[in-house]
Amino acid sequence: MVTILRGNIFLDSIGALISGQIAWDSLGQIVAIEPLPQQSFEQIILPGFIEEHVHGIAGDDVMNQGPERFSRIAKQLAAHGVTSYLATTLTAPFPHLTRVIQETRTAAPLTRVGARLVGVHLEGPFIDRRAKGAQPLEEVAESNLGNLALLIGENHDGWVQLMTWAPNLAHTRKAIAWLTQRGVRVNLGHSLATYEEGRLAVDAGATGLTHFFNAMSPFQHREPGLVGLGFMDHRLWCELIVDGTHVRPEVVHYVMSVMGERVILVTDGMAATDMDEGVYTLGGHAVTATQGAARLADGTLAGSILTMDQALRNLVRWGVPLASIVRSLATNPARRLGLTDCGSLFVGARADVVVMDSGFHVIKTYRHGRLVYER
Repeated sequence: MVTILRGNIFLDSIGALISGQIAWDSLGQIVAIEPLPQQSFEQIILPGFIEEHVHGIAGDDVMNQGPERFSRIAKQLAAHGVTSYLATTLTAPFPHLTRVIQETRTAAPLTRVGARLVGVHLEGPFIDRRAKGAQPLEEVAESNLGNLALLIGENHDGWVQLMTWAPNLAHTRKAIAWLTQRGVRVNLGHSLATYEEGRLAVDAGATGLTHFFNAMSPFQHREPGLVGLGFMDHRLWCELIVDGTHVRPEVVHYVMSVMGERVILVTDGMAATDMDEGVYTLGGHAVTATQGAARLADGTLAGSILTMDQALRNLVRWGVPLASIVRSLATNPARRLGLTDCGSLFVGARADVVVMDSGFHVIKTYRHGRLVYER
């Protein structure tokens, strides 16, 4: 059986929408993409979005207990066009983190409806206490190879895909080398490291920055910090939260224009996403969601309540070209995570597809050819 969709299809190969049809077989593999130049369509067909940094949604938190939460998270993410994601943790005691890692391993093959869980992003516990953001200070861990081994073992299955690390910590270069040898990609973040400390970490194998600008050393003309490193070192992927609160829209527009080929859009979303205003938890800590943001009692931003489709709409409204947006939502994170069969639409790819209306609201989401969300 072949599934056929018609609409305005985004093709990464040309960086534009074409009027056409896309078809995939019963195995969920795209078998044809054909232009239909004489026809006009309202709906837009994009590659499914890939989220490397999300803590929760719709009342559920990755750090909670109960394996069924991952099914609920997957379904809710799919409603916003997400077809693959990394379950993202917070700084916490090692037994708590190892439990969550194991629960995600168990839950992933059982979660067939909604977004695909493709691994874990450990945001901490090896961070700079001075740039902890909303992370619990009392659980920040000592940075050494023994603690790394205790936390993730040899990572033979590659399940821990990403770790955020503060590059001004002790043993950074050895730790990053150890992690990359075990298939763990390293983001620099939650750190007031100098530019030079960051550059040495990149030389050791780090390849990204966690929520660019936020909880990191700022750019100054004599000390560029991690922000300056992100601008100047083309080896780095840069996560960006585009809710208009974490980073000013004009700055977002500039970043997308000068380094969009390295931007990975993330939400850093937490349990309050898709919920009414009120008090929720992030890793067990109280967070108040109000006026479009989530904050601790002291006003510190605590993740976000952004969704990936809203990120797309924000960027369109701010004048960012659609090609840059789609690549940052799908193509770039797929490349970064080594997901060679998705992230763009081409013959032979997985049919991870999001169908949107002309206002970029999700109509349908397909995961590997299966309908997993319909408005």
